[in-house]
Amino acid sequence: MASNPRIQQLIDAGPKRSTVLLVILGMVIGMVAAYVVIPTEFTGASPRHMSRQAIEQWVRMVAVGHSADVRYDDSNALLVLQQIPNPQLVVEGLAANASIPAAERSALEALTEIDGFATLVGPLAPQDPGVFFSALQVVLALAAVALAIPILTIAGRTITPSRNRTGAPPAPEQTANSQVSPAKAAAPAPYQAQSEAQPSTSWREEETEKSATLHPQYGVPVLHTVSTYIKGQNYDDSFAIEMGPDQGGQFLGETGISVATRVGNELQSVEFWGFDMASQETITKVYAAPAALSDPSLLAAVANRVKDPTTDIIAAEPGARLIVDGSAVQIQAEVKSVACNYGGGAPNSGIETMQIELLAWYKQNQAASLPAAGYPAPASSPFNEYADLQMTPPSRTASPAPPPPAGGLGTAPRQSSEPKRPEDEEEDPFGGTGNFMPYS
Repeated sequence: MASNPRIQQLIDAGPKRSTVLLVILGMVIGMVAAYVVIPTEFTGASPRHMSRQAIEQWVRMVAVGHSADVRYDDSNALLVLQQIPNPQLVVEGLAANASIPAAERSALEALTEIDGFATLVGPLAPQDPGVFFSALQVVLALAAVALAIPILTIAGRTITPSRNRTGAPPAPEQTANSQVSPAKAAAPAPYQAQSEAQPSTSWREEETEKSATLHPQYGVPVLHTVSTYIKGQNYDDSFAIEMGPDQGGQFLGETGISVATRVGNELQSVEFWGFDMASQETITKVYAAPAALSDPSLLAAVANRVKDPTTDIIAAEPGARLIVDGSAVQIQAEVKSVACNYGGGAPNSGIETMQIELLAWYKQNQAASLPAAGYPAPASSPFNEYADLQMTPPSRTASPAPPPPAGGLGTAPRQSSEPKRPEDEEEDPFGGTGNFMPYS
């Protein structure tokens, strides 16, 4: 077959086997990483796409929220339960599970007593394609890649017109030395000039989402980040508040979220703090589990950290906001999501997971960001007594002073009307025989 010139030309234009194998190997490694090592997580998917364990955890959280009347009433609980397949079977199975705490089982049984629970119709669970069809999809994808690479390579090398296909010798400009003739070097290059004339694409930053990130007075935030807590971790996040590099990179302050109180190993409350570099002041406020707000030990532990316990200690619920208003920066913390548990012995008395969005704005419309009051002068300084001293240059005389009149020692010397200069006040260690006047 290789004797045919056309076939030989296609073989020469095709890729090497090693190239195709390396591409397939890279695709296999990518599939293993995407499906096993770091599988994709869908944050906006429907609850029916979750695993069995995740659905059960979802239902337990609904039951706890419904029992405490903190987040779910009867209608909201039914609205949430109808998003999972077979809601009655899941709830009744969890209520009969002896490994679940008794308080949660009673909360699950309360869900079954809601009017309309028995008639809930959940969505269909997604069908599992099975091992055979899943493996078939992977094999077909690899086969498509193995076929597409040679076809695209051959098409690119044979269909694309070549300048030297006629077999003519290359031009002097295309030889190994690649020396350009003076005439061609002097000639204008229209395409190159057009390419250089085109300005480089300047990508503007994406517009901030309409989620209160744009302040009506201070504009775009200088800090926009999210702090996340997951049960079991040592929670202590801190973030620097700085201007952008194009604005000088000025350090404005710092903010963060850290643990405030715990009950055993369960998180009970967190503190949101903000440091203002201009006023050198740190302000602290507290998010607590909803049921923990009535705990006297919590109030005793965090009341001395905040200015006003009635407004600076609030429940950790979605949408709850706290604001630290400093001299040069304003910092806002907003709870985006939270899941509570029985950490304190009662429903919603502990924090299982929580996500807080942090925003900081620079008060650029106000006065100086570093007031003089923040850096007072020292009380006693060796230079204070010279602060109001007025220095004037000495006056010049047109001619030296006249000699004393002849009259001996009995005649009093004539007083000069000119003011004394600092040089005249100094002692003369040479008895008046030296001239220490500076040269002008």
